[in-house]
Amino acid sequence: MRAALLAAALGCACAAASASLAQEAIPAGPHAPMPAAAPPPGAVDPENTPEAIGEWGRRVLAGEPTGPDAARAQAMRAGARPGCAAPEDRKPHGEVTVGMGSGGYRGAGAVMTAPIGDCAQVTIAVDGARIDAPRRRR
Repeated sequence: MRAALLAAALGCACAAASASLAQEAIPAGPHAPMPAAAPPPGAVDPENTPEAIGEWGRRVLAGEPTGPDAARAQAMRAGARPGCAAPEDRKPHGEVTVGMGSGGYRGAGAVMTAPIGDCAQVTIAVDGARIDAPRRRR
């Protein structure tokens, strides 16, 4: 009797939970509304116009860089060095790490980065660790 009562209560609880967790139906088909993320009809992407595509083709055939590298290449030809600013403090920076364990781990490490000139840096890292499992005596 208790098992039947428990099974009936569990069944009702599962039915109530599944009804409360159900998601709404997503409309599909020819009469479904357009999703909100879609661009409105008639909107034109300026990069996909025939003129923009033709200009891109002319640049590719001429061997000029296109896309995100085009502005950087043009600045390099003009003598600018984008992204090569001298660091403000000209000091090396780094960190030291130390680890330990209760019978089975040791570790130590360090890393240092220092600027070289206006556009370069050097990074040196050293790391050491040792993992020995404790030996049990019988």
